[in-house]
Amino acid sequence: MVASEPPESGLGQPSTLPPQECLWPIRADQQPEVVHTVEEFLEILQMQRHLERVVVLPNGIELLGQTRALPEELCQAIAGSLGVRDVLGRLGKQAAAHFRARLWHYSARSKEKEIKVPKSRSPPDGMDKKSLAALQQEFLAQEREGKVKSDAPLYISELRWQRKVSHPLNPNEWVKTATSCDVFDVTPFSKQMPLWERSEGGIFVGERGAGSGLHVDQCLWSNVGRNWCGFKLFALWPWSERHRILDEAGKGAIFHPPLTKREEDFLSRAKTVALVGPGDVWVFSGGQPHTAMCVGDGVNVCAYEPGRPAALLLILLTLLTAWRSACKTLGMLEPLHSVDVSAVVRLLTHTSHCSLTTSSIWPQRGK
Repeated sequence: MVASEPPESGLGQPSTLPPQECLWPIRADQQPEVVHTVEEFLEILQMQRHLERVVVLPNGIELLGQTRALPEELCQAIAGSLGVRDVLGRLGKQAAAHFRARLWHYSARSKEKEIKVPKSRSPPDGMDKKSLAALQQEFLAQEREGKVKSDAPLYISELRWQRKVSHPLNPNEWVKTATSCDVFDVTPFSKQMPLWERSEGGIFVGERGAGSGLHVDQCLWSNVGRNWCGFKLFALWPWSERHRILDEAGKGAIFHPPLTKREEDFLSRAKTVALVGPGDVWVFSGGQPHTAMCVGDGVNVCAYEPGRPAALLLILLTLLTAWRSACKTLGMLEPLHSVDVSAVVRLLTHTSHCSLTTSSIWPQRGK
């Protein structure tokens, strides 16, 4: 009897996990927050604090208009591919030369190792050493030399254009991000946020056993994740663990199922553990320890946009208002004029899409 083909999601990838797929354990108290409307998600994304939170919007790719955001040549390479090797082969040298990326392999269990073109080896045809085409050639060379196992999972990270291009939605904006549309483009106040970095936002392409090892981002910012296809396990540790878990588990640690007892213990300390599926969009704080692992058959494709919500601006306004009032009462200082965030807040609060409440800025005591 011939098994039927698995149901497919976008880009010709499976929309369900195999019945016996080995996953991380997820306790009830580790589940992420889930919202079901764009309004709820944007309220959290733009106005609320993200520390200690992972908030998922199922089907967010479609709801936020991100379905066709990936570059066409990458979509063609991913469609129907069984793994990252297929993607690299189908992309071709000419198309791969247009992209810059990092490439990783996992030949040793629970360890990630980056593939780099050594200084002693010049890339062919004078191509840039950091281009995906050069990394692909180096990967093939290392695989022939036995440095990369033939069945080692691969992970393409931070994929973007090699050179800046004019953004399709804003010709005056020059970017390296290879997505033609971002959450940045569909949120009402993205340009008024304290920070929203999309000039070099990267795409990540992985397969079962590949992912981002345990780390903390270099900046205390939030990340908006978009998952076009495939499945990914994601874990976030509490702020209080931001040093200890890295020291004990090791920076870059990979939690590859099936887990050892030691790895289970580390994951049991996570604040949130989530299984992200096709079409999901989620937000979390990159300033807390976190890790991600691709699971399931086929290829996983996602991208991240880092930024800062307006919560700190709103808190600052509250403090400045109180300070100005006290200064006037005491007659000590003239009101501040050099820092005026009130104009920003007025712009942020005059909207039919997001409602600003005190509870979204100051969490209630005891919660």
